[in-house]
Amino acid sequence: MNTDILIVGGDGDLALRKLYPALYYLKLNACMPENTRIFGMARTPSEQVAFLAKVKEWLIAYSAANLFNEDTWLEFSKTLTFVQGDSTKPDDLKRIKETHFGENHELIIYLAVPPLIFGKIATSLELCGLAKPTTRIVVEKPLGDSKESFLAINAELARVFSEKQLFRIDHYLGKETVQNLMALRFANDIFEPIWNSKHIDNIQITVTETVGAGNRWDFYDETGAMRDMIQNHLLQVLCLVAMEPPADLDADSVRSEKLKVLRCLKPITAEDIEGCTVRGQYAAGHAEGQDVPGYLEEEEGARESNTETFVALKLEIANWRWSGTPIYIRTGKRLNRRHSEIVIEFKQNKSKLFTKQLTQNCANQLIIHLQPDEGIHIRMKNKKAGLDANMQLEDRYMDLSFSDNAKAKKHDAYTRMFYDVIRNNQTLFVSAGEVEAAWEWVDQIFAGWKAKNQKVMPYVAGSQGPEAAVELLSREGRRWIDG
Repeated sequence: MNTDILIVGGDGDLALRKLYPALYYLKLNACMPENTRIFGMARTPSEQVAFLAKVKEWLIAYSAANLFNEDTWLEFSKTLTFVQGDSTKPDDLKRIKETHFGENHELIIYLAVPPLIFGKIATSLELCGLAKPTTRIVVEKPLGDSKESFLAINAELARVFSEKQLFRIDHYLGKETVQNLMALRFANDIFEPIWNSKHIDNIQITVTETVGAGNRWDFYDETGAMRDMIQNHLLQVLCLVAMEPPADLDADSVRSEKLKVLRCLKPITAEDIEGCTVRGQYAAGHAEGQDVPGYLEEEEGARESNTETFVALKLEIANWRWSGTPIYIRTGKRLNRRHSEIVIEFKQNKSKLFTKQLTQNCANQLIIHLQPDEGIHIRMKNKKAGLDANMQLEDRYMDLSFSDNAKAKKHDAYTRMFYDVIRNNQTLFVSAGEVEAAWEWVDQIFAGWKAKNQKVMPYVAGSQGPEAAVELLSREGRRWIDG
């Protein structure tokens, strides 16, 4: 059966920067089904030649190093067609359907547009006859700004499409190292017996950026770090780190175990806000080799805002496996480095055998790097070579990253997600229950911030964030681990 892909918002930043390159990688990897056609839909008219030129320009700019070649582009460009129309108008969609889509074609529709119009688009697809039982809909975050708004958006989509047809994308789940979490945990018998509170002292999940809000200030100010990163990306990563072994690798089994983790998150109530949360906002400083303005001075100049550009949280999963193990997560903009990683810090050896050498902060760590370089390392102690009378120890990092495979990779996270949509595999996509549970947990933090009138703490751009984030761990004798 032929496959048609319709990208609504087909001339937008997301489509040009992420979606077309991802589909190009499918072609490059010979994973694009034969006779697949890709349609970029936009309200603004464009000539086909101009559309292809724009896609090629962005593809060269945003494709991974050495992955663009003219021959593959020529083949890929034959699958691309620009279509002009308003996706909220049934007549426009009907015209495109009658002109381009066959009745026996599988149809994938990617909504690369604001969620506020998802409902209108769903209704238009229904009225024009494109909402067939075989149609698949891919939707981007942010899916609402609270549990209430998510349920409203989801109800509009669910009125037209079944849960089996809805693919809620979280591109972090498409990263190779994130997917490898399940293989690392459940395919290797050395880890599963010690993957619990008895052996693990704490878990840290970090996603930091050097860039500021920039020209996305208006959008970001309505969103903030909590909604932009923690409610979706970081909680999803936590679910894969903490979940129980699923019965199978199918979507229902994996999603069920992730949902259990979200439902076991201990609430952070108003009484816990000061001890478990840190909110920050970057001030002017030096980042990426240049002086940069503070958040309030970005783009249009001075203004007021209490939106957080940095969040650090201490949380706990109240179940038999993790109860008592603190989990620390943090994310922020305009920090000193761009990196994303998971650190599993094991409880430290209490043996007297190496009392002098095994001082504080000598615990073994499993460090999973997500970006900019993907990889897995284990921090271990090793004897220093030499003829010292006393055995001297040093830190060593065992590389488990399978770097040869990583170097051979010819795809990105969005490529993997597209490939799974084409194969109708929802395992790496988020269920409605997961989104609802994540919003429910995040909403009570917002309620606590409001109840305590908690203001954002300024931190200098190019720093590691507010000092209070360091104190969040140090008052319990711990510290943030940075790779």
